[in-house]
Amino acid sequence: MIKKGIYLIAVLLVGLTSAVFAQKQKVDILIKNACVFIGDGKDSVFTNVGITAQRISYIGKAVVPAKEVIDGTGKYLAPGFIDPHTHADRWIEDRNRQEMLAWLYQGVTTVFAGNDGFGPYQISEKQKLYEEIGMGTNFAFFVGFGPVRDNILGKMNVQPTSAQLNEMKLLVENGMKEGALGFSTGLIYLPQMYSKSKEIKELYNTAAKYGAVYDTHMRSEGNKILESVDEVLNIGAKTGLPLHISHLKITGENNWGEAQKVVDKINEARANGVNLTANQYPFIASMTSFKATIMPAWAQEGGNERTLKRLNNPEDLERIKASLAKRNDEGYQRIVLMSNISRLKKYTGKSVYQIAQETNQTCVDAAIEILKTAITISSVNFGMSEEDIVTFMKQPWVMTGSDGGGLHPRTYSTFTKIIEEYVQEKKVLSMSWAIHRATGLTATTFNIKDRGFIKEGYFADLIVFDPNNVKARSTFEKPEQYAQGMDYVFVNGEKAIDKGKSTGKLVGQFIKK
Repeated sequence: MIKKGIYLIAVLLVGLTSAVFAQKQKVDILIKNACVFIGDGKDSVFTNVGITAQRISYIGKAVVPAKEVIDGTGKYLAPGFIDPHTHADRWIEDRNRQEMLAWLYQGVTTVFAGNDGFGPYQISEKQKLYEEIGMGTNFAFFVGFGPVRDNILGKMNVQPTSAQLNEMKLLVENGMKEGALGFSTGLIYLPQMYSKSKEIKELYNTAAKYGAVYDTHMRSEGNKILESVDEVLNIGAKTGLPLHISHLKITGENNWGEAQKVVDKINEARANGVNLTANQYPFIASMTSFKATIMPAWAQEGGNERTLKRLNNPEDLERIKASLAKRNDEGYQRIVLMSNISRLKKYTGKSVYQIAQETNQTCVDAAIEILKTAITISSVNFGMSEEDIVTFMKQPWVMTGSDGGGLHPRTYSTFTKIIEEYVQEKKVLSMSWAIHRATGLTATTFNIKDRGFIKEGYFADLIVFDPNNVKARSTFEKPEQYAQGMDYVFVNGEKAIDKGKSTGKLVGQFIKK
């Protein structure tokens, strides 16, 4: 009985000490009474969270003194979302969109760029530029295979000599030393499409010395997707380092339903110790350049100027037409052109089939005319099925990634759509898991320190929202509409969204590995 009494007194003293300490502690902002998701995939807890300067300084039941108190009653508090695949560098470098509102209004506080092999190998130069411009969100970069190969080999269908490969390795190494997250490839894009697996493996092995993640847009997402997954495994599985497939999808109606085969292959590899993950966006339409969507690889060699010459050369043109004719009218109905360039507005929102009908041409001839007059135009391709999207979405190794940056709803509402449609309406994901796959899972996969979780000492990248108010407003017809529902978005402890409105603050940080 004496021992029990001593134990109870000790417990009371500890509780009293904690309460006194809490009363003495003061924070800049206290968010109280919210349903708090830590970011680890577990159920929420009711606790209070304090912010001091840039960091989370307090988590506990007590209401500590604060300069400002936000009542989160009836709302959720979660880590800011992390978007592992974007082309948001276009927004920053536009110098008119550096607030990154398309992402902030979704609750995204950190974005990665340089995906699809488009990233720079001079990371420090990007850091200097971005810090000069100012950023609404945090930013991190991949070293891109495209600029590395282009710098040494140009846009030609050639293979590197040993000396050239060593030069490429030095560029990759430079990017990694300057803080890149990893090495990214986009194997459908010029000039990356001309590479062999051996070349990619050599470059990745160089990046892997610095703990790089291998991030890839695979060579095929349609007829040869299983072979493409095998290539990813061949390139990096033996390194033991992270492999990551961007915007995992199944394209082409004849391939619909094949998602489970891809899942089975990846699960088998993971069961054998391979650290392979993926990201996806929740839309049935992809987006890339119209040229990359329909043109054969040989016709793109050398860049746009040479491609245009081939389009005006009778012999080359016949070969190109023969390739384009493999796609039927229904296939061209699925390809919708998009551009915000004024002279190309006549094409925007129209399918190739629709343009062909309006101009009394075949789809092939209409496509050729579009390429000749607008070779840089983008296109949306409605090539995926909802069932395959859900199959991938349910996997514990798949996280949310927007591939945002263009005129597509994925730029403006990827994370919002997950909450609104796949959590609230369809119940495909629990709220705790939807948040985890956009926060902790991503931070852990890409080794982002002090972000992605609500923990004391972590950066105060936080979001407060009522899930019933989260709405994805962007559509394919009118993509440039911001999401709604985020009451507060904190980036490094500063309010970027305050009571649903942008504050205009550029408080993002450049993140280096």
